Amino acid sequence: MKVLLVSSKYHPEYSGSGYRAHCLYKRLSSKFNVTYDVVCNSLIKKKNEIYEHEGVEINKISYPIEIEELSGVYRKIHIFLSMIYEFYYSYKFIKKKNIKKYDLIHTFGNSWSVAFLTYYFYFKKKPIVRELVNNMKTPYYPKQFKYFFRKIFKKNNSMMIPISKKLEKLCELNNVKNYWSRPNPIDESKFFCVSKDKKFELRKMLTNFSDKDIVLIHIASYMKQKNHIFLLDVLEKLPENYKLFLGGPVVNSEHDENFKLVENKIKETKLNERVFLTKGFIKNIDEYIKLSDVFLFPTWNEALGTPILEAQACGIPIVANLMLGSSNYWIKEGIGGCLVEKFDANTWIEKIKLAQSITDETLIENSLKIIKEASTEKIDNEYFKRLNAII
Repeated sequence: MKVLLVSSKYHPEYSGSGYRAHCLYKRLSSKFNVTYDVVCNSLIKKKNEIYEHEGVEINKISYPIEIEELSGVYRKIHIFLSMIYEFYYSYKFIKKKNIKKYDLIHTFGNSWSVAFLTYYFYFKKKPIVRELVNNMKTPYYPKQFKYFFRKIFKKNNSMMIPISKKLEKLCELNNVKNYWSRPNPIDESKFFCVSKDKKFELRKMLTNFSDKDIVLIHIASYMKQKNHIFLLDVLEKLPENYKLFLGGPVVNSEHDENFKLVENKIKETKLNERVFLTKGFIKNIDEYIKLSDVFLFPTWNEALGTPILEAQACGIPIVANLMLGSSNYWIKEGIGGCLVEKFDANTWIEKIKLAQSITDETLIENSLKIIKEASTEKIDNEYFKRLNAII
């Protein structure tokens, strides 16, 4: 099987979907001898280039003007020009590579390259797979060409993959012909329960927290919707033995600005001794989850949130914002953690203490259930079966 993988962002520029696409195809390549080429776009490095990441060749197409800094008519003009630019270089890529070599296209995210190459594969009667990775109003993006893309996903050789029940419902409402709803896969070789001794060993190795501390953790890119600052309001009202680990990628100016706000808030509230703050991509996220006592997920507007699966697989209870069709589907109250319906510090404190009261036996049993439903072993096998079916 030969696949063209197209993603609006791709490593080393961080995005959750781009990172998962990379990991997925590394595994499919290893397990099933799937070969693939990668085309991506970028919001950071504004130039076309070919580079290698972990042995994979990446073909990046990126309009050289920073559109986000423009407004009014200039912004509209450059949006149109960026469409032409990405269409042109996407066409150059596929003509050079020869579409006959590919069995299908698999897309992640929304960009002009995703749009052009999807339609080109449709024009050539080639199979198309689209991942729905973000909350959206229509699965037929880009919205400017919604009418054309609606036709594509009426065909037997097309498939959408919504990553949550909320996105599955979106497929139903929009009469998508073929879709497969599945959670983001979790690596069962990394995410599993460990002993208390191992927990404290990791804590000592990776942080300055002690085995007498109650460690809360939140790992997410420093976007405002990830709500890092709210957790500082919560921590401020908790007893001194409660500590907080905050970490995650900073990939653009907005993230950097938010990280500085978090830093300033820590200084203002004099929580320096109680917060372990770091920035950057965390490859060994499993170890940080395992050293904690409660995983916090105060994010809003999230399609799924893979860490809510990973934390449960590690036997760590979660306190999460209630998001219908997402967090409420995967977190069972009093079993995998607790859900909160509002951003009120006192309510979150109450739920954190309730999460701590969940027994080890319950958490371990829940861990086994999560791994059974969302392991890479199960989901990779299903991917290969379904990709073969539409080919």
